[in-house]
Amino acid sequence: MKIIRTPLQFAFFVATIILVLVLFLQIVYSELSDSNLDYFYFTILSVSIWLVCFAVVYFLLEKLITQKIRMLYRTIHNYKITKENFPISMNEDLLSAAEDEVLQWAESNREEITKLREQEIFRREFLGNLSHELKTPIFSIQGYILTLLEGGLEDVDVNREFLKRASKGVDRMTKIVEDLDVITKFESEKIKLDLKNFDVVQLAKEIMDELEIRASNGNIKLIFNKSYREPMMVMCDRDKIGQVFQNLIINAINYSEEGKEVEVRFYDIEENFLIEVSDQGLGIEEKHLARLFERFYRVDKSRARNKGGTGLGLAIVKHIVEAHNQSISVRSSIGKGSTFSFTLKKVK
Repeated sequence: MKIIRTPLQFAFFVATIILVLVLFLQIVYSELSDSNLDYFYFTILSVSIWLVCFAVVYFLLEKLITQKIRMLYRTIHNYKITKENFPISMNEDLLSAAEDEVLQWAESNREEITKLREQEIFRREFLGNLSHELKTPIFSIQGYILTLLEGGLEDVDVNREFLKRASKGVDRMTKIVEDLDVITKFESEKIKLDLKNFDVVQLAKEIMDELEIRASNGNIKLIFNKSYREPMMVMCDRDKIGQVFQNLIINAINYSEEGKEVEVRFYDIEENFLIEVSDQGLGIEEKHLARLFERFYRVDKSRARNKGGTGLGLAIVKHIVEAHNQSISVRSSIGKGSTFSFTLKKVK
């Protein structure tokens, strides 16, 4: 009804309707019971009923509208902050639409809070892992230097050996810092790829030849799954993809048992080549697979650290592959080994 435009008018209308009903019932009751009306009492009662009804209806309606307006205000404020167009048509039910928008806004805030909490947990873990990784070489360097200062420097055999060990500790710290710098540059997109055409099979063979001595020291063979006579040309950064092969193959060597094989495989899949580096190690439990590419995440911490890894190799591999707009994954079976797979776009 167009005459009802405000909460005050609506309350007046409802209270009047209720009063009319009460009067009608009172008159009907008087006629049926043949009793005379006390008009003074009747007037006071009627006015009281009207006032009570008016006050209750007005209060409840005002509260409801105020609540809806606040929801509408929050929604409008939210869109002002995000500088998006307000998506509610004036022909729609504004209050219902505003309520829906506010509920969505609250849900997005809950998701944002959850995300921030996860980031905080990751930050704490990262700082803890970084501290642990740096603490080992720092303590060893400190121990060697203190030994030299306390008299070992005068012993020719001791001082040279301890200085060599301290130098290895410095090299380890330098490698950690360099790897962190590489990851930071990838994350901030400050590294530009030097894209060139090259045969990815030939690149893999070169890396395998370089690591042959390291593998033979552990009685491990580096092999292809078959003979690849035709070149597989890709458009990539040759040095960066070489680093991917190196990190994956070294990782496979470190986790392989003596007498086993590390196998490299290539598959032609539509527009990409799928490349796999597979070992015959102990395998990785499924609970670890989702976090393998995180910085400093280790499945077997003591063993990996003894092998000289920084815990950043797989994180760097992931960043390099993703910088080429490609993907990397891992699958593993306990007792059978692990396979790391990544794709590269082929040159037609």
